[in-house]
Amino acid sequence: MVVTVAYDSGAVLPGLATDLARQSRPPEAWLVVDNSPLSAPLAVETLAAPGLAVRPLSGGEGEGFGAGCNRALERLDAEGWRGWVWLLNPDTALPRGHELAQLLATLAALPAMALVGTAVDDGHGGTEASGGWIDPGLAFRRRGLVAAHRQRQQPLAVDWLSGCSLVLRPSAHQPPARFDPRFPLYYEDMDLCLRQRALGAPVIWLPTPAVLHRRGTGSAAPGPRRIRLSTLGYLRFLRRHTPSWVLALRTARLLLLSLLRLPLRPRRSLAALQAGATVLIEALRGLPA
Repeated sequence: MVVTVAYDSGAVLPGLATDLARQSRPPEAWLVVDNSPLSAPLAVETLAAPGLAVRPLSGGEGEGFGAGCNRALERLDAEGWRGWVWLLNPDTALPRGHELAQLLATLAALPAMALVGTAVDDGHGGTEASGGWIDPGLAFRRRGLVAAHRQRQQPLAVDWLSGCSLVLRPSAHQPPARFDPRFPLYYEDMDLCLRQRALGAPVIWLPTPAVLHRRGTGSAAPGPRRIRLSTLGYLRFLRRHTPSWVLALRTARLLLLSLLRLPLRPRRSLAALQAGATVLIEALRGLPA
């Protein structure tokens, strides 16, 4: 089962539909969550391809990646789906035609509780940081996957994986593996991996198969709103997964830079300051991280 959360993704989804349909082993179904039903409704007819079962699912306007994935996982759970689910960004491509068959062959040898990520090419001959490790210091996510890791033949244990190409078997996790809605934009995939890893789930990166990330238009949200939501996710992640001194120093740096930039970029700076104030109030009130 493949799940894609779409937000204003009409320009790139047909390409992914074509790639999925021409896989040597096409998915049982492709569940597409429409997170822009008002501003850019999903045109299901543009996704029609021979042998590909497309299932549209209405989401909330601007609901976010994690919320869209949760919506799809809840639907699959209600239908009794017990297999693997491959979360794929709408702006990814599967150019070789056998990525899904290769992935399923590898998954057969992995624990059912595993969270699995694949290599992601950036389309310019490079490799995206599709996973990595968390360190205790200020450079908490400095150690990411690089091109050299692609030379490996075996799966690699990591701390976090990118939601761009993430595979899990939801029925294998108790409580069910879900993204935390407190992360509205970014860091929701890292948070999920760290939480499930703490519960004993292996977090595994595969050098093959690789997907191609073409970068669509779904990220073109209004600047200030995007800044506020991404800053919320960033600070909440720091509060939950890093030492308090790392949170304090990084928060102070973010707020100072926002204040310095306020005269030049008032809307963006105010959005970051608003997010910082929200997380500070949450901490002062003793709300869970």
